[in-house]
Amino acid sequence: MLLDRILEQNRGFVRGRPARPLPPPETLPLVVVACYDPRLDELLPAALGIVPERAFFLRAAGALVRPDGDPLRSLVLAVYMFGATEILVVGHSSCRMAAFSSAEFIDTFRARGVPREAFGPQDLREWAGAIPDVRRGVAASVAAIASAPFLPKDLTLAGVVLDDTTGALEVVVRPGTASVASVPTSEHSQEPESERSTPLETHAPADPLAGEIEAIRTFIASLEDAAGWREDLARLRSEMERQKTHGARLGLVEKFLLRSAGNARGVAAAFERLRTETDAGGLRLRAEKLVDLFRRAGTKELP
Repeated sequence: MLLDRILEQNRGFVRGRPARPLPPPETLPLVVVACYDPRLDELLPAALGIVPERAFFLRAAGALVRPDGDPLRSLVLAVYMFGATEILVVGHSSCRMAAFSSAEFIDTFRARGVPREAFGPQDLREWAGAIPDVRRGVAASVAAIASAPFLPKDLTLAGVVLDDTTGALEVVVRPGTASVASVPTSEHSQEPESERSTPLETHAPADPLAGEIEAIRTFIASLEDAAGWREDLARLRSEMERQKTHGARLGLVEKFLLRSAGNARGVAAAFERLRTETDAGGLRLRAEKLVDLFRRAGTKELP
């Protein structure tokens, strides 16, 4: 077992060094939030020109900072307990969280005996903290830090992307330009649609529904081709028409997607495309839109 080997190495380490306490805590002005990819362990501090002991290095998948939980909690403690005043978010060019595949993830955990239902009804990309691309992931993390109500407003925030082949840095967010409005909102948010901002959107496509409609068609077609799902799909449509409220129809769709997306690789891949196409250009698949498109998918009503 790995632990036995570690303990053996530790005994040798202890024998070879005199006991000495850690130095007292001191003020560290800089916090670096970076991806936890172990390939960056040596490259990251060297590329930044920072001795590891002279800054906090907080590591998280995709360098993603969400509006709650870690690493934001650890960042807050660094500010108030260690006097941090500057925060730098560092994404890297080959980050796997920007290429996250729900289909591959499903295959992997199912092979280990874990059912899809164990992750709850949440979309797997959102559960994992997948990012649409590295630059937008960095910008979203900086925006989440800027919007945190429990952090002071005098912090210096910035974001960069590390080219992990050359070691070069590209500035994504300069100090003083972080925007609270850039924080992405969850599609399950209870805010009215008119009050939600589109996350990190710069240009709306000419036909914002085109990609979603095509992805829905592909997803429906994959279900109709999968053994046993054609009847389930017809039954879902019938049940949705009998419901009187949008919330009830949404509940049926979410349960159906939870079952179907984890059923087979082909179906999961189609569902992954549905999500990817919907997120293209900063768009998100919101609940009402999902229900409406799903009700009309595969019918003559779908343009």
